[in-house]
Amino acid sequence: MTDTISPIITTLDLEDIPHLIDCVRRCYGDSYTNPVMYDAQQLKDAIVQKKMYSIVAKLENNQIIGHCALTFEDAENASPEAGKMMVDPDYRGHHIAELIAKKRIEIAESLGLLGFWTECVTNHPYSQHEMIAFNAKETGLFIGDVPPTFAMQGLQNFSDTRMSLLTFYLPLKDRPHQIYAPSQHSDHLNALLKSLNLERNISNTMTKGSGKTKIKTEIDSEDQVANISINHIGEDLISTVQIELQKVESLNLASAYLDLPIAQEAAANAYMELEALGFFWGSWIPHYSTQGDVLRLQKIYQPVNVNEIICAREQGENIKQYVISEWQRVSQLK
Repeated sequence: MTDTISPIITTLDLEDIPHLIDCVRRCYGDSYTNPVMYDAQQLKDAIVQKKMYSIVAKLENNQIIGHCALTFEDAENASPEAGKMMVDPDYRGHHIAELIAKKRIEIAESLGLLGFWTECVTNHPYSQHEMIAFNAKETGLFIGDVPPTFAMQGLQNFSDTRMSLLTFYLPLKDRPHQIYAPSQHSDHLNALLKSLNLERNISNTMTKGSGKTKIKTEIDSEDQVANISINHIGEDLISTVQIELQKVESLNLASAYLDLPIAQEAAANAYMELEALGFFWGSWIPHYSTQGDVLRLQKIYQPVNVNEIICAREQGENIKQYVISEWQRVSQLK
């Protein structure tokens, strides 16, 4: 443990990118699953194009000892991901994570964001406690999202199973709108809405999609996952998703995620049809898209030891049990 320090908390200067990469290596070695964090040019592009707002804690010698960021998926992403949180192992215990997380909220407010979401590791509760301290609330669980090769220096790591991530959302303001979801999830959604103090009118209307489905699939080879995004729910949704799944399954990936735009009237019916393909509840992400909320569903191809999922409080444990029970229920539909 070093003496008490007072790092500079600021946004990342482009000339400090090499220092950031050094920090990533001190925190994770070569195991960090996002290759962008090791690539100076990609980091520069993300910052210049305002896809990533990067916050750092640095010493007077410009050594970076902490980092977090707001990252936008694309131009349609209204509530970005708050992630890439790391603190140099030599400087833990100095509230670095708290300081840079506070600065991240200030930046989000200055951008006029409705809120942001984040994924917290579940091999320990520390990052969950940090989000809870800022009044973020649990909204879902991604089972087996992270490969077992991912290792945080100085903390307990499991090597025999993929690690799950607990999702949180921090609301800054609200834009109430109608959402469509199956009736079986209404109670759960209402509990989440109450927890976050957000307003939604939930409709269980079972309406078929119209026109042609608009879909995008991205493969994350580092994490061994596929990310499928539905922009428009068409009448050919299931056949379109099946084609994408055939590609995914040929790659022997660990899981597939599907973003369902639940502000669209066909979403409730689409959800039920997607269950037949093995998709189940992952997380509700408010204001994720400029269209409105999304439900991120998940389909798992590899075994996961859910007994290693650690939640910081009862609310997280309730989310964990809900998602696991949905996984078990949908698995029995086959």
